[in-house]
Amino acid sequence: MPTASQHLDDLEWTSWPPDQRAIRGKAQWKELLGHASACPNDITMGVVRLRQGESLEPHRHAQPETYFTLSGRGTVTIDGVVHPVDPGRMLFIPGNAQHQINNAAPEELLILYVFAVADFSQIAYHF
Repeated sequence: MPTASQHLDDLEWTSWPPDQRAIRGKAQWKELLGHASACPNDITMGVVRLRQGESLEPHRHAQPETYFTLSGRGTVTIDGVVHPVDPGRMLFIPGNAQHQINNAAPEELLILYVFAVADFSQIAYHF
């Protein structure tokens, strides 16, 4: 199996189309591993960024997901339970659980996300 190496600074931030941000939120992300990385595997991994006052609105998808907070502070709500997040915090989100990320703090919130799927496009978000 091939190896992959990717630096976060070498990638551009992606976001929802402008007409979808009111429903989906202003989150931005970079895919580090997955289809876009050209490294065939069964994992999709990336970083989501939220600035002060931004959110990833409540949504669900069939696949379980893992979050690991890299920097900043905020909250992740999973099925109505609010979890404070700070650097070093891991959260497992079961498949089909409704979840949301909020950043009320002045610093950027960066969260590493991981899905056990080969391609981010396989994940159907339901807002």
